[in-house]
Amino acid sequence: MTNELLNYFNSVRQQIIDAATQRGMSASGKTLGSLQVVETPNGYELQANSSIYFLEHGRGPTTVPKGDHGNPNLVEIIQSWLDAKGLSLNAYAVANTIHKSGTRLYRAGGNSGVLSVPLNLDTLDQVFDTIAGQYLQTASDEIFQAF
Repeated sequence: MTNELLNYFNSVRQQIIDAATQRGMSASGKTLGSLQVVETPNGYELQANSSIYFLEHGRGPTTVPKGDHGNPNLVEIIQSWLDAKGLSLNAYAVANTIHKSGTRLYRAGGNSGVLSVPLNLDTLDQVFDTIAGQYLQTASDEIFQAF
């Protein structure tokens, strides 16, 4: 019965990877590579590094104290991303735009569907209905065998 739940989580993981890849949102593969199905005492969890959030919503502008230039590592992160994408843009300019205005996805309102579509609650409800039905059948069979 836990196979259905594990299959569900593995399917969601793959759907997220496929959606992000199809939309050109994967450059180095680090964020998608961090996506893992982890067994817990209560079932399973889908875990990833915190950058996964930005695949769905984009990155908003930073709010930093006056005179501070935000995350200085962002330029390095952007440069790695540009290199992985094979783009020759000024990483400082891209980082500056993100600091001031956010990413294009954020400015467009977010909601790329990369996470929200695979994590659709209707699909999860179907999985839980299937599992609940199996538990009910198993319990019924055991009760009637006892009599």
